[in-house]
Amino acid sequence: MEPTDLQQLKVQVATIIAHEAGSATESEAEKIIESARSRHPEAFSSLALEWAAKRAEGAPLGLITGREHFLGIDLLARKDVLAPREETEILGKEVLGVLQSLAQEDPERELRMIDMGCGSGNLACAVAAAIPRLRVWASDITASCAELTRANAAHLGLQGRIEVSQGDLFAPLANLGLEGTMDLVVMNPPYIPTASLEKSHAGLLQHEPREAFDGGPYGVSILTRLLQEAPPFLKKDGHLLFEFGLGQARIVQALVERKQLYSDFRFAMDGHGDARAIILRL
Repeated sequence: MEPTDLQQLKVQVATIIAHEAGSATESEAEKIIESARSRHPEAFSSLALEWAAKRAEGAPLGLITGREHFLGIDLLARKDVLAPREETEILGKEVLGVLQSLAQEDPERELRMIDMGCGSGNLACAVAAAIPRLRVWASDITASCAELTRANAAHLGLQGRIEVSQGDLFAPLANLGLEGTMDLVVMNPPYIPTASLEKSHAGLLQHEPREAFDGGPYGVSILTRLLQEAPPFLKKDGHLLFEFGLGQARIVQALVERKQLYSDFRFAMDGHGDARAIILRL
């Protein structure tokens, strides 16, 4: 393809996705074209335009191209698993901060973490890649998520330090001798209230699975269980970290204070000053 033809293709793709991609239009257009060229070198123009149309309909970019980027790592993606969101990097950076502090205190000690509701394995893989002495137990209720996490661990050469299981919350990890051994438990749970998911967030369900978003009537159904079921797996002074939705900080704080299981906590904010994750210490 001549440079002028390639430039015209970029303009076409950018025009198609502009409304959905916003300020990232130019970079997303380049990623679509590069991925299409890699997939079908002989007919990438038509494929790029086909993918652009899907992006314009609201499909996450990574689910279209089959690749995601999260905290500096490259991940495989598939349509029946939640695409990692940029806001989840707030949680990821907090997890890294806690683990890096622990690693500095005792550089030779093995660190242990549970990634609950692991999805694509984005948190487990990003953190394991950054912390060489970390072992991760990742679990999800859906087979597709467990399969993709295993694939991403192998893709990044981390399969020796990431063990993956499938089941309801901590059930698959019970009776494995893990109780009281974890430095961290982390989770990016479903937290959109069911009614909101049916109305203002209904577009999400056109491209990704309901179980990745539906947090029950108030958006905190899983959180109440997580707060109760995580402590038995944590060491003394271990940490629980999880993400939550915009405007949910007050109800999350109320749940934490009602349980009275944690010694202290703090919130992690996004760039607009909104609380998006919580860090609790046992």
